[in-house]
Amino acid sequence: MKKVLYILLFSNLIFGSCAKNPEQESGKIRFMFDPGSLKFISSSFNPNLQTMSALYGNQKGISALETKQGIAGVELKLVTYKMQDDPNYFGSKVNGELLSVEAVKTDQMGNLDYGIEFGKVSSDESSKQRISSILEYQPLKLPQ
Repeated sequence: MKKVLYILLFSNLIFGSCAKNPEQESGKIRFMFDPGSLKFISSSFNPNLQTMSALYGNQKGISALETKQGIAGVELKLVTYKMQDDPNYFGSKVNGELLSVEAVKTDQMGNLDYGIEFGKVSSDESSKQRISSILEYQPLKLPQ
């Protein structure tokens, strides 16, 4: 019995795991967004562009989206990823390559500021249109 255990252990060390790592095969490194102190607010999917986005923000940002009123100190970040097939589940998608991080902030007077912190945006919308698109997100309501 001990010999069988040693043979199995040795063969696993030599041949490694049978699971393939698509990231190693493609040579791409998957960067993930670290929201820091920002909270998840909402998400969206665009099947035409094969992208998925997640909106993060501070508490003032969540309040501004709920009330649709300008509030000083808002910080929102829209993170967009390319969709890719989930290697673990047939037919499902997961976030792949990080495409962009857009930020909307307000100063103490409530004036909006928009910027792209990473990547580029795939649409031809102006800054005002991008701000409007981001402010249209509705915060998810989770059961208590």
